[in-house]
Amino acid sequence: MSEYHDHVRQTLEGQNVEPGEDLSLDAMRWSPAPVSDAETDDGMQSAADTAHALLDRAADAYLSLLNAVLGDGTHRMVANASTPHGDLTEGQELTVIGDAVVINEAASMRVCAVLAAAMVGCATGAVVVRTFGPDGSEFVRGWSVRSFWLRPITAEEIRQAYSVDPATGAPMTPEPGVEFRQAERVPRPEDEAETDREASRIAPRDNRPPNRRN
Repeated sequence: MSEYHDHVRQTLEGQNVEPGEDLSLDAMRWSPAPVSDAETDDGMQSAADTAHALLDRAADAYLSLLNAVLGDGTHRMVANASTPHGDLTEGQELTVIGDAVVINEAASMRVCAVLAAAMVGCATGAVVVRTFGPDGSEFVRGWSVRSFWLRPITAEEIRQAYSVDPATGAPMTPEPGVEFRQAERVPRPEDEAETDREASRIAPRDNRPPNRRN
């Protein structure tokens, strides 16, 4: 396994990477091209494993955003990735009402694919969500893709992004009536696992015989 693939795998498993660390191209380097058929097969398998790992990680981030952050309302989500091979953009509209979600699964998969592309070491990306709340509110939040996860963008940063024409770079007047909000932290799956472990350590051990327990 190359240094690049090993670094990605360790990072996805929560090893050797500080939560606030930004990974650069120097920290994640592709190995030289293999010189034999056997090495080519191994390299292809390793690359496929890495791609699957990144897609799984992107899906985790997407589902955490959907289930733990967005809240009730209709949400217009746009994900983008800027890579050495070009830019990728996918969008979707979804509605959350309590525990019910109205969603297009194919669009969700395309958004996850863009997030995975943004997680490659030499790429960048972000997710912007425009929410129409059940109370009539309308607001925008954003998250950047860094260190294989979604990081909150401040209200001022997202306001500035909406104040620039993406095609020309010229300044634009923000739309009236739209609120720009500080994005919330997107919880990681390992956060829940750590909470469960902490709870198990805090809970007192029941040393009573089984027939005496309630």
